[in-house]
Amino acid sequence: MINTGKQTARLSGEANITLFNHGIYQFGNALSLILVNLYLWRLTNDLWINGAFNFIVLITAPIAAMYIGKIAKLKDRLFAYRTGIFLTAVFYLLIVISGERMADYYIGFAVLKGVSTSFYWLGHFTMITDVTNDDNRHKYLGWNLMITNLSMLAGPAVTGGILDWSGGIQGYTYVYLLAFVMFAYAAVNSLKMKRKPTHHRTYYLKYSISMMRKHRAFGRSLWGWFFFGLPQGVLGYIPAILLYEAVPRESFVNYMNVLFLSVTILSGFALARWGRTERNADYLRVAAAGFLIGSVPLYFGITLWTVIVFMLFFSFVKPLQNNAYTSFYYKLSSELPLGAHFRVEAVVLREVFTNAGRAAGVIALMITTSLAETEAFTWVLTIVAALQLLIGWLASPHFPNYHLFLERKLTRHESK
Repeated sequence: MINTGKQTARLSGEANITLFNHGIYQFGNALSLILVNLYLWRLTNDLWINGAFNFIVLITAPIAAMYIGKIAKLKDRLFAYRTGIFLTAVFYLLIVISGERMADYYIGFAVLKGVSTSFYWLGHFTMITDVTNDDNRHKYLGWNLMITNLSMLAGPAVTGGILDWSGGIQGYTYVYLLAFVMFAYAAVNSLKMKRKPTHHRTYYLKYSISMMRKHRAFGRSLWGWFFFGLPQGVLGYIPAILLYEAVPRESFVNYMNVLFLSVTILSGFALARWGRTERNADYLRVAAAGFLIGSVPLYFGITLWTVIVFMLFFSFVKPLQNNAYTSFYYKLSSELPLGAHFRVEAVVLREVFTNAGRAAGVIALMITTSLAETEAFTWVLTIVAALQLLIGWLASPHFPNYHLFLERKLTRHESK
């Protein structure tokens, strides 16, 4: 168990179980998810199918989240969490069974991936408030981010070793089989967690628009999630492209990703160790500034060092923004009239707006790549970086006034 000194800041046993399971989940995804796209490419040699697969996953997830939220409310959040892990295990098992015929059923696989992702993340995000409190949430999120990045570092390394050892398409099968075993174990491990009964089983999602209008700070926070999702959509593609443009060697790209993830891990550790909720506004400003400053060198050309500088800035500020805004949103949603009874709906809305932002980022990237060369990426990155300033503005207790200098608190949520 991870101890922190004060009793209120000590993570519970169930919090540690969720951290361990999340590490397995992220390791399994890092182990095999990229290979799914490579697998489709090798089977079909058609980039359109790869694009269609990812787009279907992206649009299925938020649609499914709205319905899964009702299931989570009626059956319990732990049910959604366990189902997400179980369906992910089924996803990789079916890939093993279908073999090279996976390409014939890629639409079904994409839908299953989107649904399983929605189940897991809805359960994971809603349970964060069950296993943490205001005193230890930053610590939990910091450890969560470090575990995520360590898993993402280890996953590709293990995958590379398996592929070097086995070679060919058969190596992919071994990786998928290992992923299935890990997700199956995580599903069994989740049985150690106890269901928390609730007497409120009404699904309030249909009142979301009214809630957003009546409590405008909450409505603004959802648009903040849209802007939060933009760089996730864009940067899911661009970093590897920029690095490869600078040094056209895949191995070098992998080494650089290890460096960038290491910076993210260190930043997450610092936030877990010294982060304070009352400094959330400061973290959001630093993150937005880091995005903007990091994009400036790219205007001098897409070179090795300008790309590295950008990625170092991005890797450092990413956990600052993620943890600060997540902590802020949980606190804000808990102060709504329905309080904990609107928790599932708040997570569903978060996922819908975040995925909408990711989709917008992907569309912006697709338009850019079809209209211009890599220099246009700099403009896309700068625009996305500038839009990150809106997150702190929308979350500011002084809205619509925006203080460029650091605020000490982000805990008042007036409905303007």
